[in-house]
Amino acid sequence: MSRRTKIVATLGPATDHPAALAGVITAGLDVARINFSHGSEAEHLGRIARLRETADRLGRAVAILADLPGPKLRVKIPVARTLTAGETILFPLLGCPVGEADIAITEPEVLSDLRPGDRMLLDDGRLRLKALGTSGGKLKAEVVIGGELLPNKGLNLPDSPLSIPAVTDRDRAALAVAAKAGVDWLALSFVRGPAAADFLRDAAAAVGMPKVPVIAKLERPEAVRLAAGIIGAFDAIMVARGDLGVEMPLEQVPTVQKQLIAEARAAGKPVITATEMLDSMQKNPRPTRAEVSDVANAICDGTDAVMLSGETAVGQYPVEAVACMARIAEEAEKRLEKVGNGFLTTTALQPRETIEDSMALAACHMAQEVGATAIVTPTISGRTPLLLARYRPAALIVAPAPNPGVMRKMSVMWGIQPVRMAPLEPGDRRMVTAVRDAFIAGAVKAGDRVVVLAGHPIEGEPRLPTVRVVRVGEDGASLEP
Repeated sequence: MSRRTKIVATLGPATDHPAALAGVITAGLDVARINFSHGSEAEHLGRIARLRETADRLGRAVAILADLPGPKLRVKIPVARTLTAGETILFPLLGCPVGEADIAITEPEVLSDLRPGDRMLLDDGRLRLKALGTSGGKLKAEVVIGGELLPNKGLNLPDSPLSIPAVTDRDRAALAVAAKAGVDWLALSFVRGPAAADFLRDAAAAVGMPKVPVIAKLERPEAVRLAAGIIGAFDAIMVARGDLGVEMPLEQVPTVQKQLIAEARAAGKPVITATEMLDSMQKNPRPTRAEVSDVANAICDGTDAVMLSGETAVGQYPVEAVACMARIAEEAEKRLEKVGNGFLTTTALQPRETIEDSMALAACHMAQEVGATAIVTPTISGRTPLLLARYRPAALIVAPAPNPGVMRKMSVMWGIQPVRMAPLEPGDRRMVTAVRDAFIAGAVKAGDRVVVLAGHPIEGEPRLPTVRVVRVGEDGASLEP
């Protein structure tokens, strides 16, 4: 695997055809996103089952990311309608009947918090309204910038606090479906503070997912202000630039993106950069030059993964979009390796808090010094490979893991190639077996010099972090370097 940056792509009608699904996996899909803001339970379960079957057949460990709705506001209208500048629109408050010309929203209780003059932005800010006040159980708003409003489009209230819970009833319903499917990651929309991580983990545990890792989608200004705490509380973050660019001035988004990626890397947490990365490929077989630069710049910033949304969910060229994303990533990484001598800067990653973290950095430096092609690290949970990925070594990180769930969990992490772990053995044999696991999987080949990092992660045995250098033999044996 030459590409280190991971690709997340959203499944949808465009990937429902078996050839398209197999195509996106073959083109480089690492994580399949299921957007629970759209679609039915049957559609979600069907797509996940087909993805798993196809990935297994193709020999790929593709993770499933369940993207929960969160407190994301959406309009509830049966058909598209046109809003005209100067028109007055009525939004029913909680418990108020919905009139034929009214526009209802998913969480109407927030409308009571709006003050006259507050902005109401529809469809990623393409339509703009101004709150006028409440009367007769409804909020009155004037259309400032009109246009066509489609069903289920988003509503942003950048001037207003959101008083709704971090985990909504819609999220709990989505979690029940995600639990049935056995997803590998959960993402929560519109996270406003670190406490949301506990609310999400408790809700996930209630439906039988006590250990699933959770991602915070950063989409509001207060989340940016509280980023350090949110990054510490969650297992990973997503820079969700679509709503972020509506909630705050657009010109600030590139700087915020760089800030959030740097903070996540410093904390050793994976980060996904998302939204409109190759948006023109929904209708065109080639992206714009600006889009290519956008993807490359996110990779140069140090993101673990880049994400496709409508490009693969409803676009006309889903396979081409994934393939294009993979080519951009490979080219950007060539430049990074040449300029950075194999590493992105590690100065911002101090201090190292644990012995394992120090060992991971030492293994990266050793791999650089001895010209190792890979760092092989057997893992039970995925923690040690993640510590290695934090330092962006030039060597591939090969992570033998005990079960498919752990392998899929690592699919979102930069530079990690998960492989199937043979049955555990005690002592030094664990390191020898890990090299053979990597050889059998094709991640390393005979003659390669590799660094092996292991803490002997066997239940009931002491953790003794060890680093060694070996040369891979013709049968995958560990030989003198």
